[in-house]
Amino acid sequence: MTAPLLSVSDLRTSFFTSRGEVQAVRGVSFELRPGEILGIVGESGSGKSITCMSLLGLLKSNGRVIGGSALFEGQDLLTLDDRDLRRLRGDEIGMIFQDPMTSLNPTLTVGEQVIETILRHRRISRAAARQRAIELFELVRIPSAAKRLRSYPHEFSGGMRQRVMIAIALSCDPKLLIADEPTTALDVTIQRQVLALLKELQSRLGMAVILITHDLGVIAETADRVLVMYGGMVMEEAPVRRIFARPSHPYTRGLLASIPDLRDGAHQRLTPIPGSPPDMRHPPAGCPFAPRCTHAMAQCANVLPPVYDVEPGHGSRCWLHHPEAPRVEGVNDRELA
Repeated sequence: MTAPLLSVSDLRTSFFTSRGEVQAVRGVSFELRPGEILGIVGESGSGKSITCMSLLGLLKSNGRVIGGSALFEGQDLLTLDDRDLRRLRGDEIGMIFQDPMTSLNPTLTVGEQVIETILRHRRISRAAARQRAIELFELVRIPSAAKRLRSYPHEFSGGMRQRVMIAIALSCDPKLLIADEPTTALDVTIQRQVLALLKELQSRLGMAVILITHDLGVIAETADRVLVMYGGMVMEEAPVRRIFARPSHPYTRGLLASIPDLRDGAHQRLTPIPGSPPDMRHPPAGCPFAPRCTHAMAQCANVLPPVYDVEPGHGSRCWLHHPEAPRVEGVNDRELA
């Protein structure tokens, strides 16, 4: 089996505020292999974006990684100083942020922003960097590429601005691309175009991708494997088809039940997940989802469950997978699982 490109182990990140320590990420572990698309999904505040910001040293001033390791090609990202991280960011690791309008500098042309990134990481002439920028605009299908280099961000539509962000992220041929909610600010039609473009570019360039989203539809269309996060922890991990066919954590099942299924016709009753996410200043001792779980037992509230192997490559952090747990159809029913 191919060695992991990125191996994250027991990552823990906190923010220190006037109201106390916010434990945003609590023991996250996963691996990413070359050429793989890993989807990270969960509600707002589940720790998805902070996990990746921690890896790249992009936390706010009151945030700090307090434990764990993150080996990128054998090099621990969490031990690198700012200079080494700046060398990696934009070069071997590219990132697409949520809102391109706030990520792009409104006072510089989009071409200048691409060229600037290239010159920071490559020892080439400005003319060669400009030619590379044109090639990148053509790669992400921005029409009249050479002419549009002279445009400012406000002269582009939302979808075109996101294509500029993709061009910047790809400018130095990264081995890993992190896309943080790359379609949140776009309408549905443009979302689909951007996702199709990302998947096509990933396949063509062979890079690994971490796709952060709250949208299970995006995960279904794009990812190879999925992490489901809640309360700063990974609750379930599985290949994307298995997550949709046989979800094994009550939280994952709740997420799926709360979105419409177009195959079932127009008349459906969606089931929202009751309650609210936990206060991460005072995270629960047990399963963070226990207060909202309809199958919670006494142990769930008091003891954090381990990750059980449901099937090869499919793990679920739930006490219902303990051999002595009561049967719940669709969760730990051995015939279904």
